[in-house]
Amino acid sequence: MTDTDHSGGPKPGDANQRPSLLLLCRAAPYGGALAREALEAALAGGAMGFSISLLFLDEGVWQLLDHQDSNMIHAKNHRAMLGALPLYEVDELFVDRASLTARRLSENDISPGIRVIDTTEVKQLLRAMTRILSF
Repeated sequence: MTDTDHSGGPKPGDANQRPSLLLLCRAAPYGGALAREALEAALAGGAMGFSISLLFLDEGVWQLLDHQDSNMIHAKNHRAMLGALPLYEVDELFVDRASLTARRLSENDISPGIRVIDTTEVKQLLRAMTRILSF
């Protein structure tokens, strides 16, 4: 009898060999499905045992603002999904400093726990990942 895992993720006990997945979050939080799909992919990948990181850049930085009220547009607030990420061992969250600056935002405007990185660090992060998905 063989020990086969059909989940597509790493097998239990492969903690040191977990494939890394970087999700590039480029979409604004509301007005389309991409932002929510990126968060859902992060939760699913974390549940499957992948090492997940998220990088928010371009319009995706708007997802990180506190005190968003999506009730007026009858949409679910993304804050709950962002808050659930650590439960799925997704705790590597990054934001591109240039994207913040271009939108006249600062570290004080975004949720705590998000690491602000510069262009050099973005390039290093991209090179270090096994897989990258862009949303």
